[in-house]
Amino acid sequence: MPSALPALHRFVLLAAGFVVIAAGLRAAAGTVNLVLLSLLLAGTVAPVPFALTRRGWSRQAAVLVTLLGVIVSGVLLLLLLAASLRRLSESMPVYQQAFAELVGRVNAALASRGIEAASTLSPDPQRVMAFAADLVRGALGALSYGLLTLILVAFVLLSMPLRTTGAAPAGSLDARLDDVTLSVRRFVGINGILGGIQGGGVLLAMLAVGTDAPVVWAVLTFLLAFVPFGGLIAAIPPCVLTLLEHGTGRAAALFGVFVVVNVVTDNVLKPRLMGSGLGLSPLVIILSLMLWTLILGPMGALLAVPLTIAIVKTAPILLEAR
Repeated sequence: MPSALPALHRFVLLAAGFVVIAAGLRAAAGTVNLVLLSLLLAGTVAPVPFALTRRGWSRQAAVLVTLLGVIVSGVLLLLLLAASLRRLSESMPVYQQAFAELVGRVNAALASRGIEAASTLSPDPQRVMAFAADLVRGALGALSYGLLTLILVAFVLLSMPLRTTGAAPAGSLDARLDDVTLSVRRFVGINGILGGIQGGGVLLAMLAVGTDAPVVWAVLTFLLAFVPFGGLIAAIPPCVLTLLEHGTGRAAALFGVFVVVNVVTDNVLKPRLMGSGLGLSPLVIILSLMLWTLILGPMGALLAVPLTIAIVKTAPILLEAR
């Protein structure tokens, strides 16, 4: 019995410490999300300077070229997003009318078959579009942090050591921490590449079917590539918008492209690139999504898996080091 007390005390202390840290992260979620998102984006483009240095480029040249690419493309992307979101905001009355007509047609089709849609189940177009307009305005407001995010990404890239992870002695603390860093960097880099493939593929499809604001949905697809099943979630807004603008045929075609792109990247490319996987069970991934979303808000869903990988792999090392 006495031997169980220290273990119980340790568990209580660890649980209390976790609660305190979680409360602090939740209180400072805005700043924490900005820093973590910058680290995530920096990790996504980190393979570029590493690849350049392996080809014989100097560290300064590799980082400078990467920084220029990130800043120029980031500024252009922010301008495109701002213009697209502003156009979406201005077009909300048109979408509301189209949505109201769609709901009316569906209710009429159900009524012709003897099915009366209950008022509680029939969506209110005005409320739905008001909610969508709030999301668009929120996204427009969030773009004000875009330039600051780019600056943070630039500083992270400048501070990132471009050395091989095998430089530390095998079995040492530095070597084990290098392995943790490599796991997180590998996950972020591979998902960033696959997210770029998904975003580019659906962007071409949206341009082909005429979906409004395709850049917005392509960026959303890229970001949700870090979330399990995020690719299919990203398909909902552009497919609904295409349905309102161009009808069922084009919306179904666009949804089919989303499904094909996600199946190819998640079931064909990702297993080959990721190798042995994350070392996390599906249950752990789902619980981590719930936990980090509770702590950090919606941004926590994007950061849940890399944060969980880092904690799961670092915790045993720190416990042994003590």
